[in-house]
Formats: sequence, structure tokens, C-alpha cells
Amino acid sequence: MDQYWKFVTRREERKPHGGNGCAFLERKQGFLVRSITAPYHSLELQRHLERLSSTPPAINNKGLLSLPDELLLDIVDSVPEIEWEDVVILAVTCQRLFYLLRKLIDQGRAQLSAPWGGGRILCVGGYAQYEDLPATLLEAGERAIIEKAIGKYPGEDPGCGGLDSLLDGKKCFTFRGAFTYCEWADFLRRFKSDADRKTFKMVASVTFPPERTDWVLLNMVKNEYVRASALAELARKPNDQQPFLPHCRLDLGHALLTRICWSSVELPNTPPKMKMHRGAWVGDRFCITTMDHLCGSDPEWEGKDVSKEVVRDLVAVCRKMFGKEWLAQVEGDVLDSEEDYLQNYWFGSDGHDELASACREIGSPWPIKLSPVLYMW
Repeated sequence: MDQYWKFVTRREERKPHGGNGCAFLERKQGFLVRSITAPYHSLELQRHLERLSSTPPAINNKGLLSLPDELLLDIVDSVPEIEWEDVVILAVTCQRLFYLLRKLIDQGRAQLSAPWGGGRILCVGGYAQYEDLPATLLEAGERAIIEKAIGKYPGEDPGCGGLDSLLDGKKCFTFRGAFTYCEWADFLRRFKSDADRKTFKMVASVTFPPERTDWVLLNMVKNEYVRASALAELARKPNDQQPFLPHCRLDLGHALLTRICWSSVELPNTPPKMKMHRGAWVGDRFCITTMDHLCGSDPEWEGKDVSKEVVRDLVAVCRKMFGKEWLAQVEGDVLDSEEDYLQNYWFGSDGHDELASACREIGSPWPIKLSPVLYMW
């Protein structure tokens, strides 16, 4: 039975690339992958920090900067709804403030570049029923809001796909890559010198180091992960650039989709025993990052590598969808119809990878308004 599908997160919902049915399994979900991929700061910033003197300049002890660090942080926190850009502008004024605010800067850079990272992501089918949702997906307070909304429509079965019509307080959410400031002339005119303008761009920009080969899709709840290299090996393209695997027809987006789909009706052209419509990771939180980042933040961290299981499931799906030609399909080149071009506008200038470089030449609208935000999940 055919049904429409859509990604739902706490703040945003949008249709997968590929439309209705399970055609999205044959497309690259570039938007999904990019929206949860944690960036690194630019290499230029790293080189700049290495050149800085370890001796703080004399200005660090004058005027407002004579206050202790705790008071300076309190001043920043006291500004209502302070924008991340303003934090960066303040930080680039001197070395002490930069190091003091660096944690906030790093958090903001990641949130701008990967706004779905660390959140719950569900790929929900049109025939999903509210009563059938997994217990772990909603908290008691969230269920109360939905059930109150359902009470406004007695006798109707809203289904999970229609929850957006039942919830109040919707607004538009703007996605943007942190590197977009390079093309945002009006904003950059706020700086009085080229040096300050260059420093801001250097601090705000992101990158995904092409030399890294340890990128993983991480389930942050179950501490399970899928290696990007396992997908590259399946496609017989072991040297494809991680984490986005631009030349592989299967990538970490497909790996995630095998485990976050939910509906009361199974997906067509998928193995029945697999029960892909009852995803084992539904309701969990996800990000794409490097093992270096994971182990660096917690040296004792131990996770479970489920790459073999995911590859096995993807092979089973491809066998069902493509029959005897499945291997040729998996190892083939990425077709234009498979590309998710929405990412071109969001990520056209957010790094030094192949896709970002190619998309810089595409005119990107600003801001990019996608769809209503749901205050759920």
C-alpha cells in the first residue's frame, strides 16, 4: 500500500527527497545527512590560534576586561535573546574574550550548521496512527497537548501524519549554514575594517576535513554507530570523501532511514521480515561526527559498531527493490535524479568539500524558509 512519508523533528518537518511511496529509498537524502553532521572549525582559524602569543596583551587587564571571567560571562548571559553573531563579534575584539566565549561559539557554529543534530528524527508514514506511536517517542506532557488537540475533533482519527494540523503555535524556521556569512554583504558591512571582517568569517566558518576517514552516524541514546567507510566499501568506492560520500548511491542517510521509519503499514518493496516500517531507532537522537570527536570528549566512551547489521539490511532492501541488478545499482554512479538539490541552497558555502565548492556558484536565497516548526520532539 502506497503512502506519503515525511521527516519530523522537534522544530521542523519536510518531505524526503523522492516524494511518495518508498521512492525516497532510491534517492540521496543530502538534506538529512547535512542537517545532523557536526562540523569542525575552519583550518584557517586553527592556524590563526597557533600563531597567537601565549602571553595575554596588556589590554586584557584594562577597563571592562579588568573584571573576572565569571562577571564577563554573566554580562553576556544577561543580554536577552543575544544572537550568536553578536557573541562572535564580541569575541573577535580581543584574545581573552575569544577564549572566554569559545565554548559558546563552538556550540552555536554546530547548531547553525547541523540544526537537527542531537535531536529526535522520525520518518513517519501517512498511515501511522497516534495510538500506535512507540511509547518512547512522546513525554507525558507532549501526549497531553496532542490529546487535548484531538479532543477538538471528536470521532476523527488524526493519524500521526496530521499532527501538524492539530498543534498550535507554529512558525517558520530558517535554516542556514554557518559559512553563509561569506556571501552576506549587508551583514559584513557592520565591520569597520577588513581585518575584523576577515576574522569574523574565519571564526564563523565551518569545515568537514576531507582527510578524516573516521566519520560515523551515531545513535546518541543507544550508543550505536555506523561507519561511513562501511557504506563506501559496499559501493566499491572506499576512497570516497567522508562523511557525505558524494559518489556513493548509498550513504549514511540511507543507513538512518533503515531504522527511523514508522507506520502502521509496511513500506512496499522492502523485505517483510525486516519490518522497516517499525524502525528500531525511532524516538532516539542522532548526529554524524568523527570517532576522534567522540573519544576526545570522553576517553572512556564505548559504543557498539552496528555497521555490518546496517549494511546487511541495506543489501536486503536493494535485493528486493532491484532484483538481480541490485549490485550494479549499488556500485553505479549517482544520477542527477538521485541528488537532493535542496542542500545546494543550505550548504552552498559551508565548507571545503566537493559539494560545497560546486554549489557556491549557485545563487542562494537568504533567508531560506522551509516549513512550519512543531514544538514537539
